[in-house]
Amino acid sequence: MKPPEIFERLKQQVIGQDSTLRDVSVALYKHLIGHKTGNILMIGGSGTGKTTIMRAVEALLATDPAFAEYGTVVRINANLLADLASRGKQSSVVLEKLAHEAMSNHGEDMPTEKVVKCVAHGIVFVDEIDKIRSHVGDQPNVNGIIAQESLLTLMESETQGVGIPVKDADGNWTSVTTPIDTRGILFIAAGAFDELYDQVFDRVTQGGKNPPWKLVSKADGSIERQIVFQMGDNLEHSDLFAYGMAPQFLARFDSVVTLRNLSARDLVTIFKDVPDALLPIAQEYFEKYGVYLNVTDDALYYIADKAGENSRLGARALKEVFSKVIGQYEYDPWSAGKITQGEKGDELTVNLELAMEKLGG
Repeated sequence: MKPPEIFERLKQQVIGQDSTLRDVSVALYKHLIGHKTGNILMIGGSGTGKTTIMRAVEALLATDPAFAEYGTVVRINANLLADLASRGKQSSVVLEKLAHEAMSNHGEDMPTEKVVKCVAHGIVFVDEIDKIRSHVGDQPNVNGIIAQESLLTLMESETQGVGIPVKDADGNWTSVTTPIDTRGILFIAAGAFDELYDQVFDRVTQGGKNPPWKLVSKADGSIERQIVFQMGDNLEHSDLFAYGMAPQFLARFDSVVTLRNLSARDLVTIFKDVPDALLPIAQEYFEKYGVYLNVTDDALYYIADKAGENSRLGARALKEVFSKVIGQYEYDPWSAGKITQGEKGDELTVNLELAMEKLGG
């Protein structure tokens, strides 16, 4: 499976982040063929798809037995790493989690040498990496400093002892410390870096004095002026240093990729076409009432526009906005006299007028 194939598989679940997916696809391909690869740092606000990318990679690797040796994946929150690092346990816990995951995937009786191979070629996702910054405001973040140093040690070490679970002669579980070369582990870290956008925006626009504007047409036909600024086009390593990520820590990432804010078109696709999309789930719910739920295209884009107004929530805002539109009808579809007779029997149609009414448009 070459990078374009990996990309197409991941793209089925991840919308609007093609550039990031290409970087992830290349890194994943190199990892799967045993080629030395660099780690990836993903930066993106809530709802842009960081967790979805992680899940898509996990799902891809789980589908093919050929990936068994290189497909052991663990996800760890950086806050946990900070806590473990403060107690001197971070490296061992991460590697032991890989060992336990390998045995969970392939059976607890798998030979130790196979466990070692799975750990040595595993993938570690570190979520909320921005939470281990070295300072918060003007105050040093001691746990963050320790966590960065400990994770750096794990990422650049060659051999570490790992406790591998094995059964003794009596059939009881025990742990045997086994040396493992960790240079083949792929690390993918991700974080929202909430204050970084404002930090970069202020630097580029001289404190907001010269922001880039453009006129945008909304779903309801109105025109409004919006600031057009993609942080990824302007991000420099010095911005991450100032944010609190140590230079030597960042040096362990070959790629720093920024997930873009999702467009209204992206949000509409996420709303109706991806696995676990909100619209099909809602339609299935209303079918229990014997009602077909129809949402018109202009209403879809209006809902997406409203969700997109909160760019810090991204796709996660869709659920909140859509709930405001259909919440009353989920309780009682006939309560407002909106049910009509259509080709599919009783129909509830959410059109632009109804969406604007519910969302205060």
